[in-house]
Amino acid sequence: MTQGHVGRRFLKTRRSQYMAHKFDPSHLKKLDSEERRNLLSPAQTLVALGFSPDQTLADIGCGTGLFTLPAAEINRGKGTVYAVDIAREMLDEIGKRAAAAGLSNITTVQADEYGTNLPDAAADFLLVCTVLHEVDDKVRWLQEAARICRKGGSIAVIEFDPSFTGFGPPAAHRLPKDRTMEALRAAGFTPVQEINLHGAFYVIKAARK
Repeated sequence: MTQGHVGRRFLKTRRSQYMAHKFDPSHLKKLDSEERRNLLSPAQTLVALGFSPDQTLADIGCGTGLFTLPAAEINRGKGTVYAVDIAREMLDEIGKRAAAAGLSNITTVQADEYGTNLPDAAADFLLVCTVLHEVDDKVRWLQEAARICRKGGSIAVIEFDPSFTGFGPPAAHRLPKDRTMEALRAAGFTPVQEINLHGAFYVIKAARK
């Protein structure tokens, strides 16, 4: 084996250790597991975080709509919910579920890796559920979130608790709370609330400066 080959293998190993874990959209059924729903308790969690019916919410990395649909039920007839995701198949699934539930206040938006394709100050409340650990440049990604969040608005970041091993990404790819709060502060948010969801997830709510 040549020295160059060894070097390339070493670099590949190093990258695999430090690159963010990416969710495979073909596994979308995992996003809808009964255990995940019970642990996250979307409607109750939104209420606990202070989301109100008159607010506009952006669910960034919305997946199949685990939080999008309950949020739309909460502000039905009063506000808008933006379902934002890179994967077109996720947005198509949300469109079907919204139609089946009779919800007309959900707008789907296809995003880029570091761009939401929403206008400035588009939402009062941002929801980011088990997405941030997948992002390589977390501060840059959160700066885009700050751009679309109205001043005085809020962001809620939900992540896998590093100590929970029931499901989710490998332990090495999980995001400790201190790193989440550090990235939020660097992007222009101030952490104001912390919630533990059954030991499986933690939530950091932060205010837009």
